[in-house]
Amino acid sequence: MANKDWLVNALISLDFFENNPEYKGEFGHQYFVDNLGVSRQTLSRNEKYMKRFKKVKELLKGYKTTDPSSGPAPISGDKEKLNKKEQEVKELRQKIAGMQLRLNECYQVLEDHNIDPQFIYPKQLKKHKEA
Repeated sequence: MANKDWLVNALISLDFFENNPEYKGEFGHQYFVDNLGVSRQTLSRNEKYMKRFKKVKELLKGYKTTDPSSGPAPISGDKEKLNKKEQEVKELRQKIAGMQLRLNECYQVLEDHNIDPQFIYPKQLKKHKEA
């Protein structure tokens, strides 16, 4: 294989991966090393190849690996992030409710011992009376 033939074939393969993201699982330097018969160092030294490789790699990060027959599955991650945040909010609300119950119990214990809760917790007294 001539010196520049591998580069042409590599760029064609990169175009293929860019246009067919369902084959993301096969993408990587090892694919080019195995199919083009060049070393990884040769690939790394070629600026044109590396620039194109990085561009395709960034593009493929936005796709889930799927069965090639079903096509690419683009992801933004927004839905997963939103679900995670909603779960965190739910857990925090449960924690706050539990802490409010504990605070109310503390107020009740103080009142049972004839201690004015306002003396100890002046700012939270309104919440206690409202609860």
